[in-house]
Amino acid sequence: MYQFLRGIITEKITEPVGSEKVILDVSGIGYEIHTSLSALGLIGKKGDTTTVYTTLVHKEDQMTLFGFPSLIEKELFNLLFSVSGIGPKTALNLLNNLTVSEISYSILNGDITHLKKSQGIGEKTASRIVLELKEKIKNWKNLPIAYSGNLKTKDPTNQNTEQNSLNDARSVLQSLGYSNQEINQAISQTNENHKDSETVVHAALKWLASVKQ
Repeated sequence: MYQFLRGIITEKITEPVGSEKVILDVSGIGYEIHTSLSALGLIGKKGDTTTVYTTLVHKEDQMTLFGFPSLIEKELFNLLFSVSGIGPKTALNLLNNLTVSEISYSILNGDITHLKKSQGIGEKTASRIVLELKEKIKNWKNLPIAYSGNLKTKDPTNQNTEQNSLNDARSVLQSLGYSNQEINQAISQTNENHKDSETVVHAALKWLASVKQ
């Protein structure tokens, strides 16, 4: 129903744990949007005008908006929520504990141990996520890092390895909605230029979250 909402952040609610919300003023209407703690750090500060990508979840007696700082996070939430036995809170908790690249890469490679690092995800649930989503993630062309050869193998004799890693990292950050200026600042602050693309992305996202708090 709602692809995204753009408005002013009037409140960021962080308690109780697991019930994080952002209140967005859109043309005088306040929308209560459930989100994750990690997403709150990326959405912006109180008073900022921001865009939140949303999914409306219907239950028997209520409708709840869930919000995300990027379209790719929203798409992954919807995929996780489509898995049998996975509710919206569990899907949101996965995105709070693991990055988009960690979740997608774990699914592609059947790494249930990594998925189990998220609270509330046991072995059976992790196995079901891999079983039901692996083929869907394979076709998810909006996730460049999932197809990066730099994630699994590298040729140490290749002089372009470092540049390839940086290019992959930039592609992922661009897909998450960051501007070129933000990406350049984040990568320059991480000191991870010599590492693989996934390490660069994680370090950049951590820095970007810290400066937006």
